[in-house]
Amino acid sequence: MQNTTFELFTTAHDALKARRRCTLCNIFQNSLSLRGLLVEKSCLLHETDGAVFLLVPYHGYYHDCLYLAADETALEEGITDLLARYSSPLAIRGSVIAKEPQAEKTAQVFLRQGFSLKKKLLRMLARKAPKKIQEALHTLVEGYLDCVSFAAPEEAEEILEILLENFDLVADNVPELPAIRENIVKQQVAVLRRDGKIASLNYFTCSNSHIHGLFDVTRKEYRKEGLFLAVQVFLEGYFSSLNRKIARGMGWRDIAATRLVKHSEKSNACFDGVVIYNMLWTTNAYPTEGDPHP
Repeated sequence: MQNTTFELFTTAHDALKARRRCTLCNIFQNSLSLRGLLVEKSCLLHETDGAVFLLVPYHGYYHDCLYLAADETALEEGITDLLARYSSPLAIRGSVIAKEPQAEKTAQVFLRQGFSLKKKLLRMLARKAPKKIQEALHTLVEGYLDCVSFAAPEEAEEILEILLENFDLVADNVPELPAIRENIVKQQVAVLRRDGKIASLNYFTCSNSHIHGLFDVTRKEYRKEGLFLAVQVFLEGYFSSLNRKIARGMGWRDIAATRLVKHSEKSNACFDGVVIYNMLWTTNAYPTEGDPHP
């Protein structure tokens, strides 16, 4: 195991692919994003005969374990060797992103090595609401629309605070402050302000005409007012004004939150079969229950 650069990682990655046919991978960043990640962060590289691992630190609490492996046997042997040589005090998060039943089979590899399941997320595809419903929503939230805009850079800290209050640091992949600032610059954080603070927000990414809804949250004291609907109407109006066609909208729901899953289905969204298993392995330096805030 060693500190790595983009060049070292890509050399190991390409060598494994040349040596073995690889069937398991959770590395979805393009080369430009991955290069930036390795420039910004002090990452670790671990290699075995059948697998390559890239450990990326987040929030000063855990390493995200990115992997490329020939098969489940190679992945399990690689994780066993990685944990035997691991000396960092940070926890390790293992994420499996795939369709079932393959996702569960791969997740079991991590669970057998002492990882604990933090959350299983379902990917939901959102269909566009009928025009009559869109018009009704616009009428319903018209009084709130003047309170909605894209977030300002100086609101990044408040946004992180809201995310940490409502989501799990590890299981929900809460972004770090620099990533939040970058997403604000891209106009991918819409906020509704009330009483001098952010009351509701939608944090998303957009690429190739696909919107990935990552966080949609309203402060507890405002949840009965339907403010999130105003944020949704604002964003629909924004993309419409740009004549930008959105081919697909995607979001994630915790499988254990049955009420929210059912609400998503009633709101014209459906599960497309893709799941994420987020799992955590901790050292003795960290508690086994709960996640600290950064």
